[in-house]
Formats: sequence, C-alpha cells, structure tokens
Amino acid sequence: MSAVDSADVTGTWWDEIVGDEGFLGDAETPAWLVSMLVHVVVLMLLAMVVVPPAQRPPAAIAIEQPVVEELELFEPEAIAVEVEASDQVGANSNGGEAVAESLAPVIADVPLVAVDTPEIVDSDVHIELMEEIMPVALALDTSLKIRGDSAVGTDGASGAVDRLTLEIAASLDKKDTTVCWVFDQSVSLAGQRRDIASRLTRVLEELDASGSRRRSELFHLIYAYGDRVNPVIDRPTRDGQAVVDAIESIPIDDSGVELTFTAVRTAARKAQEVRAGRNVMLVVFTDEVGNDEQLADETAEYCRRMGIRVYVVGVPAPFGRRQVEIKFVEFDQKYADGEVRWPVVDQGPETLYPELIKVASKSPADEPIDSGFGPFSLSKLCASTGGIYFTVHGSRGSKGRVKDAETAPMASRLRHFFDSDAMRQYRPDYLSKANLDKELAANKAKKALVEAAGKSELQPVSAVQTEFPRRDDAQLSASFSEAQKEVARLQPAIDAIHRSLAAGAGDREKIREKRWQAGFDLAMGRVLAAKVRADAYNEVLGQAKSGLVFKHPDSDTWELSPSDELGAISSRMEKLAGEARTYLERVVADHPGTPWAYIASEELKVPLGYAWREKHTGVAKQMQMGANNNNPTARPDDVARKLMAPKPQRPLKNL
Repeated sequence: MSAVDSADVTGTWWDEIVGDEGFLGDAETPAWLVSMLVHVVVLMLLAMVVVPPAQRPPAAIAIEQPVVEELELFEPEAIAVEVEASDQVGANSNGGEAVAESLAPVIADVPLVAVDTPEIVDSDVHIELMEEIMPVALALDTSLKIRGDSAVGTDGASGAVDRLTLEIAASLDKKDTTVCWVFDQSVSLAGQRRDIASRLTRVLEELDASGSRRRSELFHLIYAYGDRVNPVIDRPTRDGQAVVDAIESIPIDDSGVELTFTAVRTAARKAQEVRAGRNVMLVVFTDEVGNDEQLADETAEYCRRMGIRVYVVGVPAPFGRRQVEIKFVEFDQKYADGEVRWPVVDQGPETLYPELIKVASKSPADEPIDSGFGPFSLSKLCASTGGIYFTVHGSRGSKGRVKDAETAPMASRLRHFFDSDAMRQYRPDYLSKANLDKELAANKAKKALVEAAGKSELQPVSAVQTEFPRRDDAQLSASFSEAQKEVARLQPAIDAIHRSLAAGAGDREKIREKRWQAGFDLAMGRVLAAKVRADAYNEVLGQAKSGLVFKHPDSDTWELSPSDELGAISSRMEKLAGEARTYLERVVADHPGTPWAYIASEELKVPLGYAWREKHTGVAKQMQMGANNNNPTARPDDVARKLMAPKPQRPLKNL
C-alpha cells in the first residue's frame, strides 16, 4: 500500500472518530500523534536500561572567596553628641551606667537573685529545702523591700499591724486568705494585746472596705499560748468583731513558760487542715524567744514546706547578748500599782554563734544596745518562710542615749538604736548549724571570731583598783603590789582571746560580708587595747613602788587616770597600741551608723595609758571613824517604814 493509500485509510478511521472537524480542528493530527507516541515508548525503554557509571578521576572543586562589601564609615564630624540628659535608660540618661548595675539590699562581688519558690501543698513530691537566700548585688539599694526581712523596726505593735495590713491585702489580691493570729499570754505582753485588739478593729474595717473591689475573702484563726497551747478560734471565721472580742478575752498566763515554737507548729497544722485552697499567713505576737527553741528548725521547715508565711511582731535582740533587763511597770491593782522594776528576760542573741567579745566594764561601750535584728531563731523562722520580723520598741525613735526614765514601759533597757535600712547590710547568716559550721571552717578569721567570742567574759583593767589611799608608805607599796597581782590574774584571759583572733588574722582580707568584717576588726581592736592597757597599768604600778611624793600638803590619795601617755612600755606594746587604733578606726570609717562603729568610737575615747593624779579623800578621818566603830542609830523614817504593811509584789520570774 502506498503512503497515500495508507494516509487515506488512516484518515478514514480517524474521521469516523473525531468527525469532519478532526482532533482539535486539525485533520493532520493523527500522523504527528502516532509519531509522538512511538518516540515516548522508545524513550521509556531506554530509561529502563541500566548503564554502569564510568570510572572518572575526582574532580577538583574551586571555592570562590566571597566578596566582602566594604562598610561605609561615619566621619567623626558626622556624629552628633547630645549634651542634654535623656529621659530614656542608657549611657546618656540621668542615671548613666548606674541604671545597668545590679541592685540589692546587700553588697557582694557576685550578684545573686533569690528565687521565690511556688507553694506545693499536700503533695507527695519531696522537696529538698534550701537555705534562705538574701538577694545580693554589686550596688546597694536599701529601699528595696524583700520578703523574709528580719529587721523591720517600729516603735509599737500598732505600727507593725499597719504594715501587716499591707501584707494581708497583697495576699487577698491573689486569692482567699486565712490569717492565724498567735498570742503570747505572758504578763509582759498583756498591755500589747489590748492595743492590738483595738487597732485590729480599724484594720479589719479597712480590709472589708477594700474587699468590695475584689472577690477574695479573709478568714481568721486565733491561738494563745503560755505553758500550753490554747485554741481560741479554731474554725475559720470571717466575723471581724468576733476576732477582736476573742483577742481581748485571752487570759494572762503567769506560769513564766512560753512554748512559742510549739504554738506556731500547732497553729500551722490546724491552718493546713482547714486551708481549703486559701493562702495562709501566721502572725505571732511575743516579747521573748520562748522555752522550746530546740523546735525552731523543725517548725520552720514545716511552715515552709506547707507554703505558710510566718510573721513575728516581737522585740529587738540586744547586740551580742542573750539576756536584757526590761522596764516592768505594774498594772494590776492587787499588786504595787505603778511600781517600776527591772527583771531580766531572754530576748537574744541575734546570731546562732556569739560574734561579740563580751567585756565586763561600766563604760558606754558595754551597755546593752540594739542589734538591729530580732532573736536568731524567730528571725530565721520568718526568713525561711518568706515572712517578716518586726522589732518593736517604744524608744526606737529616740536620738542619742536612752535613759531609764525615757524607756517605755515593758520595753528592754537598750541605750542606743540603729536604722533598720542601714542594718540590712549586716544581716546575720540564717543558716543551719551544719552549713554555718562549713562557712566557719572555710575562713579562719570567722572561726577565730566565734571561738574568741565564746570564751569567758573579758575583764578589762578598768575593773581593777585605780584609787590608792595612803595611810603610810608600807601600806601604799603593798596596795600597789596587790593591784599588780590582780592585773596579772586578768592577763591570761586577755592573751588567750588575742591568740585566738591572731590565729585567724591571715584570712581577714578574704571576708566579703560586712557583718563579719566589722565583727573581726572590733574584736581585734578591743583585745589589743586591753593588752596595752594591762601592760601600761602594770608598768605604772611598778614605777610607783619606788616612791611617789604628793605635791599638795592636803593630798592623801593616789588615783590612776587614763592618759594618752604610754609611759615606759615596751616597743612591742607601742606597736600593738598602733594596731589597736588602726582596727578600731577602720570599724568607725567602714561601718558608720552600726553597733560596731558605736562601740569602736567609745573604745577610742578611752586612752591606752595611765597617769597618776593626787587628791584628798579624808583618809585620816575615815581611819578615826573606823576605830570608833559606832553603831548606826535607826532613823525615824526607817521605823515608820517598818510599821507600814508591805504591798505585795508580782513574782518577776513569772513574767
């Protein structure tokens, strides 16, 4: 068949399929379509044939270096400098680079931010409790208020209640809150309980008024304690008046026993039982440490684990002391009403281990003063749980030395007070005993300070004889010898404390905490001063035994008075005298407005040497009166006093 015939035949059957118009209107389409199909089939067959790749040598790869576009630099004259301070944060702002500094209430070389852990209540997950962390930074900002604060000073319980109102309101802003009020039932706190009850009336009204803007509700529990823990309101109530009435009805416990930490633990357990998803705050009112201090760590751990913040309205601890006198003014008509007495109570110390060298002198340097913090165990309880310790003292606002007449009733006999914000840099280490022992082992100066402070009370030379009446030369020389024996008896204790401190002096410059710096320098300065005075005293007495002559005919007594003249003491003692002044002056310069600076400044006022001063005391007349040995006659007022019936007095041991 010819090509024409074939085309005709193909065209015939194709025409029958696509019609007269052809495929896509093209009558020639069948020919090219068949050709295309044939080529497609051939290509598919070729693609199915596997051809092994030829072995070729590795090809060299050339990497082209990218072209770096040159940056256009500003000409110096094109930079405009703004001389006016900007309101925006930056190097050109009013704050300058200070705005980028880390700020905290405590200075340290390495900033540290305390993490506020969330509350985990009724959980089976065990949490390993960490020590309380105080935020520290490169720059000081005492205006920053933090939870776990152990030194918020007020001059009355009412002021503390006002601050507590803010804490309660902040808690209510989050959710319903239960406040568990815990009251010390002791005699000494009776007046304070009345003040608190009257103050709470207004406080609860304010919280109710502000509560109209929120949905959260405030509930109350009340516990009281003395020698036992007594539930006053043990079911949560919202009745504010019932709370006030209950506080006013708390009876006085005159047992003299205060189970403070037992009461806190009992109240915390009850608050946890009836918690019902609410925040819990526990507020304790007390004026002593308590008789169950051994339960402090266990109680703090429980409250922290349960997410219960503990606040204490208490007293300031006396600096470096456990005990202090309080001004007790009798208020009960059945006793000697209005009588003022000074019983001794436990209100300190502010640290776990002693950090202050105790000196038995009558100088202002050794009077009881404010430590700036509360008793260690109670303050640590607040710090561990994120609460606040309020140091309440009616004389806190006084300037200068507080006299007995100026001391508020039921307040401790503290002669000086210090600013709470300034003292925040000197916060004690609220660590467990085990962890604090590790800190001490890591620094010999810290360890030496604690060991020296734990030794017996230092007896200064000022406590020995300084007045020597002359009856005759032999008697006067003998009295000089006896005085030398007395100072010789004191010197071993002074030398022992000095050796303890000297053993750690090499690590003094490694101490970073201001509290430990101040403590070590003050201790070393005072002990060195005591050594120099003892040596100067002994030297002056030795010289006096060779003979002293009065310049005035009526003089009959020699008196040793402090003097800046060191006399003929050894060159070694002169060197120690210089070191003593250096240590004490550094405390005054580096720690102004603190108890350490106050004591150091008072120590510097007392010269290190002694000089003789003659005076008349009537020795001859005293000898004559002694020889007569007349019996004193009773005065009329003494007889009248005996005839009067004595008024009963409250036993002070049960305060």
